[in-house]
Amino acid sequence: MGIRRRYLGWVAGWTLLVGVLMVAVPLLVRARLPEPIAVEWSVVGVPESSSSLRDFLFGKVVWWVVVAGVWAVLAWRGVLRGRGLALTGAVLAVFGWVLLGTVVLTTIANLDAPRFREASELTGTGWLALTAAPIAWFGWRMGARAAD
Repeated sequence: MGIRRRYLGWVAGWTLLVGVLMVAVPLLVRARLPEPIAVEWSVVGVPESSSSLRDFLFGKVVWWVVVAGVWAVLAWRGVLRGRGLALTGAVLAVFGWVLLGTVVLTTIANLDAPRFREASELTGTGWLALTAAPIAWFGWRMGARAAD
């Protein structure tokens, strides 16, 4: 199997996994979420703006598919080679992790809130950022493995 095919297999699998989880997690608890949900918080932790769950998820999934698609096209066309595949593996791993984490944390903050203005403070973003380093390392290793 060629480098491109292995890399594209990794990208497709990761893209699908992140996309499915981004949609599945909020839909599993949809009955416990307000409509609309809080999607942005002020510096002091008060919900500032809202969106329907459908629009929120659609926006996140579109961002994810576009970013993963761009890197897949670059690999398919042969623009990325060797260390470039490892680097983009790290970038895709972190980007997917952060997007998925954002959806999960937003879902948790909105759980059991009667209205979006009463959603709890968005917590856990520090842990999300802290765990990005090992996720980047994992993505680097997977991209390098695909290039070997």
